Amino acid sequence: MYHTVVELDVSNQSGMLSDIPRQIGPRRETSVGGIVNASRAAGSMTFRSNAEFATVILSPVDMEAAFSSDRLQKFQAPIGMLVVNPSNIERTLRWNGLKQNAAIAFRPATYSDLAAAELEGGHWELQPPKFGHIDLWALRLAQVMATEVTRPTQNSLYLDSLLTVFGVHLLRHYSSAKQQMLSPTARRLSVQVSRRVAEYMQQNVSDSIPVNELAKISRMSPSHFIRAFKLTFGMPPHQYLVQIRLQRAERLLLETTLPISDIALQTGFVSQSHLTDTMKRYKQITPAKIRHLR
Repeated sequence: MYHTVVELDVSNQSGMLSDIPRQIGPRRETSVGGIVNASRAAGSMTFRSNAEFATVILSPVDMEAAFSSDRLQKFQAPIGMLVVNPSNIERTLRWNGLKQNAAIAFRPATYSDLAAAELEGGHWELQPPKFGHIDLWALRLAQVMATEVTRPTQNSLYLDSLLTVFGVHLLRHYSSAKQQMLSPTARRLSVQVSRRVAEYMQQNVSDSIPVNELAKISRMSPSHFIRAFKLTFGMPPHQYLVQIRLQRAERLLLETTLPISDIALQTGFVSQSHLTDTMKRYKQITPAKIRHLR
C-alpha cells in the first residue's frame, strides 16, 4: 500500500493536469478540459482541488472515502459509478485492489461558458450524486475518452467534442440550473452557416480547431452545434475534419513532389505514420501508393 498527497490546481491554464503524477496514466488536455485514464495499484490518496472535477469508475473496486475530517466509509465502487469531487475540500481515498477510472477536469471558464450557453440564465451550482450512483451515459463517454488518450496520436477536435458533451451532461443532470428550451427549427445549420464552418475548417486544416471556435462561428452553444453539424453534414465535426485533411493530402500527393512527411504536417497530421495509418483506415490505401498513381 502507498499514500500520496496531491493538490490539484485546475486553474493552471498551461498544465491543468500537471499536478496529477504521470505514472498514474495517459492524459490529454484540450481547450475545454482534460482527462486522465488512471490506473493505480492498491493504495490511498489525499487530495484537494480548487475546482470540481468528475471521476468515472472503469472497473469495480472496494474503497473507503472521507471528506474533510469525516470518518472513512467503506463501499463498493461499481463500473459506471460517477463521483463529482467538490472544490476546496480535502478528500481521502483508500482502495484494496487495482483502481481504474477516468478523471475529467474542466478549465475554470468552461463550466461558466457551457452554463451560459446551455442553461437558463447561466446560474448553476453542481450537486454531486450520492456515493454508488451509476451513470451509464457518463460511463460510455468516459470509456471512449479513456481509450482515445491511450492512442499514440489523438484527434483534438474529437476529445474537445466529447469533453463538451460530458460537461453539458454534468450541468444538466447534476446542477441546480435549468435547461433552455430549444426552438424546433434549431436543428440543422443553415446553408450560410454550414458554408462558413466548412470554409473555416478548410482554411485551418493544419491547425488544432477547438469546438468552441466552430460553435462561435455558428452562433450556437457547443453541444447544440455538435448535434446540428452531424445532422447537416452526416458526420460529427472531427470526422469531417479528417475527411478534409485526407482530401488535401491526396491532392498534394498527386499534384506536388513534396515529401510525404511535409504533406502530413501541412494537412494536420503529427507525422507521416499518422497520415499513413489514418489514410489506410479511411481510404484503404497508403500515401505511397497514391503517389505512384501520378
